[in-house]
Amino acid sequence: MNKKGQLGVGGIVMLFVGIVFGIAMLTPIFEIQSTMTDKQTATNQTVDVTDAYTSATEVDETINFTAYEQSDWKQSECPLSSVTIRNGAGTELVEDTDYTLYDSKGEFSLLNTTKTIPETSLNTTYVDYTYCADGYNTDSSSRSVARLIGLFAAFALLGFVLWKSNIMNNFGR
Repeated sequence: MNKKGQLGVGGIVMLFVGIVFGIAMLTPIFEIQSTMTDKQTATNQTVDVTDAYTSATEVDETINFTAYEQSDWKQSECPLSSVTIRNGAGTELVEDTDYTLYDSKGEFSLLNTTKTIPETSLNTTYVDYTYCADGYNTDSSSRSVARLIGLFAAFALLGFVLWKSNIMNNFGR
């Protein structure tokens, strides 16, 4: 009797282990691919701005606060974007009116306005921004190629399943 196309217990176990391993590996592959191709978002990052207050109604405008530490290549190729700064009460501050943003350095300084003076004892400022994580490809063609990594990993898993399950042997009969 011809056993071509039949799958034994050993083959089923190997197929199961391969599928579980392959799916487990797809998650980190897609996470790394996302780091390489997508800018990351930080929300509600707290920055203590207590040092800026010289009195209950005055702000020292010369102190810079770091929202995100930018490395050298990020300063020139990938400055912060979509920056939103809110005071401790949650009121959104206006750039160039309430704060000055140094997006290439990932820093800001408060300006002496009524919105920057805390209404309560909340000396925390909340910052939202989009940034390039380490490993981000600044070149669009590099990002296009990196987007293929997950696709080829999924194709490899599909190929393994088709090969080990002998599904392809049943076609053409």
